[in-house]
Amino acid sequence: MTASLNHYLSDKRIYPFRGKSYYKVKNYKLSYYITKQIIDRLPHGVQEVELERNTQSSQRVKGLIKWDPSQKKIFLSESKIRTYYQAFEVE
Repeated sequence: MTASLNHYLSDKRIYPFRGKSYYKVKNYKLSYYITKQIIDRLPHGVQEVELERNTQSSQRVKGLIKWDPSQKKIFLSESKIRTYYQAFEVE
């Protein structure tokens, strides 16, 4: 993990669930739980990720995630085919 990502995540909350650690990422209308393992690999480029929404029906979508060190934000695309990245903050 790079120093900038490590510094960004230093005060973020980690959620334990089913024996794994998750970060909650959110923007103005959506929030997802993403495993700590995926977040730790972000400096190595775009990662494929299974996005899990915080809903009662536990919706899962496969998408893409990347870290932008200049903006200090995580970008998610809800589709691997049509990549449209949206900025998300880690809670």
